[in-house]
Amino acid sequence: MPPDLAILSREDVARFLSLDACIEAVRHAFTKYGRGEIAAPGVLGMHAPHGGFHIKAALWSQDGHSYFAAKTNANFPQNPVRHALPTIQGLLLLFDADDGRPLAIMDSVEITVLRTAAATAVAAENLARKDAETVTVCGCGVQ
Repeated sequence: MPPDLAILSREDVARFLSLDACIEAVRHAFTKYGRGEIAAPGVLGMHAPHGGFHIKAALWSQDGHSYFAAKTNANFPQNPVRHALPTIQGLLLLFDADDGRPLAIMDSVEITVLRTAAATAVAAENLARKDAETVTVCGCGVQ
């Protein structure tokens, strides 16, 4: 394992990534995507006997440096009952896209939760009528 590889647990991610910072990052990514400056993430999904897996991958540049990230999540709805495990589990891998060096391995659950909330917040601030006073949110799980 590379000596400078960061390994972050869900608790670490929650400590380092605030909802406000995630909203700003999602707002920035959506803006860059809307301008055609970054491509849509690549997605791969596969079914398993009691659930499934999906991989989302993206390549982007920031501050003159390029990065590649791949998030792999498992979704097994019966896990809480069958195995006393969470429904969703996964990892995010972050690489230096200039030389291929792995930079971090992170638990993806907290990132997924925050990113989903952040995308909803950014969508609401851009799509809601300016005179709106009420919002109805339908969702599931921690969102």
